[in-house]
Amino acid sequence: MTNKQFEQNVINSFQFAKQDIRELYEHMNFVLSQLEGLQKENNFLHQRVEELQKKKRKVRKATNSVKAAKVQSKKYVAAITSNKVHDSNCPFAKNIKPKNKITLQSKASALNQGYKLCKCLS
Repeated sequence: MTNKQFEQNVINSFQFAKQDIRELYEHMNFVLSQLEGLQKENNFLHQRVEELQKKKRKVRKATNSVKAAKVQSKKYVAAITSNKVHDSNCPFAKNIKPKNKITLQSKASALNQGYKLCKCLS
């Protein structure tokens, strides 16, 4: 092998290396742009998850409020066979069988229907 041919082989090798480096650089830029897009999408999805969790908390609070309102509205109970109305936590109210139990919305409605107040409501 002559010096001229050796020189040409070295030049060709460097050109191939330079071309490989350019291709790697292009691939690296492509991968970085893909990574940037995925990071943006990840941030968007993270924000969306937070929004949905906030909505879920609001729905839970609303559901709890509705349940609390229902519990409060079923505050007074009486037996069909009795003339007394009780607070739902009264021991006498807890002894009323479900088939004989009626629920009243307020003391006023109980009094209007002819019931007398138990000691638990006085």
